[in-house]
Amino acid sequence: MSEKELFIQSLREFLSRDVEKVVNKIDKDDYYPRDLVRKLGELGFLIPLNSGLSHYDMLIILEEIAKVSGSLALIVDAQGELAGEMLRLYGDVSQRRNFLEPMSKGEMIGSFALTEPTGGSDIGSMKTFAERRDGLWVVKGHKMWITQGLYADVFITVAKTGSSRKDLSVFIIPKGECVETRKIEVMGNRGTGTAEVIFHECKVQNEHVIGEVNNGWEMVNSVLEVGRLAITGIGIGLAEVALEEAYKWAKSRQAFGNYIYDFQGIKWYFADSIAKLNAVKALAKEVSKMFDEKAKDKGTYVAMLKLLSAIVANEIVDVSLQIFGGMGYAKGSNIERIYRDVRLLRIGEGTDEVQRHIIAKYIEQYGIPFLA
Repeated sequence: MSEKELFIQSLREFLSRDVEKVVNKIDKDDYYPRDLVRKLGELGFLIPLNSGLSHYDMLIILEEIAKVSGSLALIVDAQGELAGEMLRLYGDVSQRRNFLEPMSKGEMIGSFALTEPTGGSDIGSMKTFAERRDGLWVVKGHKMWITQGLYADVFITVAKTGSSRKDLSVFIIPKGECVETRKIEVMGNRGTGTAEVIFHECKVQNEHVIGEVNNGWEMVNSVLEVGRLAITGIGIGLAEVALEEAYKWAKSRQAFGNYIYDFQGIKWYFADSIAKLNAVKALAKEVSKMFDEKAKDKGTYVAMLKLLSAIVANEIVDVSLQIFGGMGYAKGSNIERIYRDVRLLRIGEGTDEVQRHIIAKYIEQYGIPFLA
C-alpha cells in the first residue's frame, strides 16, 4: 500500500470510528462538530493543499468524508478550500502564520464571508463597503448563507473599496463585538453553522488586508474555482454512498416474488447511474491535474465539471431514493438525509446557471473547448 493509500485508509478509519456515531446528531440536532474539525486538523485532512497534497488528493478527501457526512464535508470545504485557500494563495507570511496555520490544525474556525442577501453569484453588486478612517479600514455590511458563520473565530471578508464593480478587497476580521451572527435554518447540510453575518463598522488594521487593495475580484474568482473543484468531491461522495445503499436495498427487498434488483427497470437505474458517475470521476481527475499544472483554461473546465457533477449527483440520489420507495422518504433514513444534502450542489459555489454562463462566455471568445 502506497503512502497516499495509507493516508486515505487512516481517514476512513477515523470516519468509521469517530464520525459515523454522530452523523444523526449532526443532522437531527443541527449540531456543529467542532471536536471533529479539530481532529481532522490534527490528522492533516483539514486544509490538504497547505500540506503539499495535490488538488486530486483534496477532492478524494472530501469524497470520503461526504460518504459519511455531507455536513462535515461542507465544513471542511468552507474551512479549507474557501477561507483557507484565500490565505494560502494570497496571505503574507504573518497572515499564514497567525491564521492559516491554526486553521489547518483545527485550532481556529474560519469562515468565508462573500454572499449577501441581495446577491450571491453577482459579486460586483456587493453592498458591504470598507473605507479608510484614521489609518484603519472600517467595514460595514451584511453577509448571508455563511457556512460556519455561527462558530467562526475569524471571517475572511470581501468588501467593496472603490466605485467600480471590480473594486473589491479582502479583509481578515476576527470575531468580536462588531460582528453579529444570526442562525439560518437550512434544509440539508445541517450542523454547518450557516448564518447571516453583519459587520457593524468593524475596524481592520492594514496588516489584516489580504493581497492588494482593489484586487479582490481576481482573488475571489481564483478561490471560487478551487471551491468548485472541491464541492465536486462532495457530490461524488454523496452519489456513491447513495448508490451503494440503494444496491444493498435492491438486493434484499422482495416484491412479486423477486428481489427488486432482478427487475430490468431497476437494473437500468444502476447502469445509467454508474456510467454517468464514472464519467464525472474521470473528468474530475483530469480537471484536478489542470489545477496542479496551473492550466490557463482550468476555470472553464471546472465550471463544466461543477455543472455536470451537481446535476448527475442529484439525479443519482433521486433515483436511489426512488429505489427505496417509502422507506427512502421516511425521516431519519440515510438516503433521506443525503437527498436533502445533495440539493445544495446545484446552488453553492456558483449555481448551475452561473456555470453555464462561464462556459458559454468562453465559447463566444475562444470557440468550443474540447479536452485533448
